[in-house]
Amino acid sequence: MRKCIGSLFIIALFLNMIACSSSLAKTTYPDTIERQIIDNLKEKRTDFDSSKPVNIVKMVKTPKKHYYIVLFTFSPYHTEHLADAIFKKEKNGYTFVGGLASTSQKINDYAMYLDNVPYYLVYGFNEENRIRTLRLATLDKKSSYTAPIKKGTYFVHFKKLSRNTNIEKMEPFYIMDCYDKGNKQIPWNECVE
Repeated sequence: MRKCIGSLFIIALFLNMIACSSSLAKTTYPDTIERQIIDNLKEKRTDFDSSKPVNIVKMVKTPKKHYYIVLFTFSPYHTEHLADAIFKKEKNGYTFVGGLASTSQKINDYAMYLDNVPYYLVYGFNEENRIRTLRLATLDKKSSYTAPIKKGTYFVHFKKLSRNTNIEKMEPFYIMDCYDKGNKQIPWNECVE
């Protein structure tokens, strides 16, 4: 009898561990983040259709302590857009602080400040890990850099700019080239569009 009770206890404990681990795996971000994204889209975007879902696809810590970038998809018209939102982690949860840039293409990039430090942000959709490296440069060719892309369906890359960079006046970067795992150049339309 004791062996049966002990076995039942171990089985129940094992099933509880499985149930808890699977529920933890599903929750990768707090629900308040999704609610704040939807509220801000309703307020700031006239093209937002709240009857269509907003899907959070990735949440990544930024180079600045307590800040996170959340990538999400939504459908403002007939095409799906990939967008970003920046959150600051505080004692009582996550607070939306900016973002909401979006693109219907596979990659988006722009300059931004995090705690008054300028960064260049590149994020995108990387199906089948097709992109291994991006080469970015300013139009005047005075600045350029290579962004290594980590494996995953979606990627986020931050490049810290010099402290005295004024992002409103800087020459914008653009994506010059994309390279795959074998360092072979990917055609522009396959990379970005």
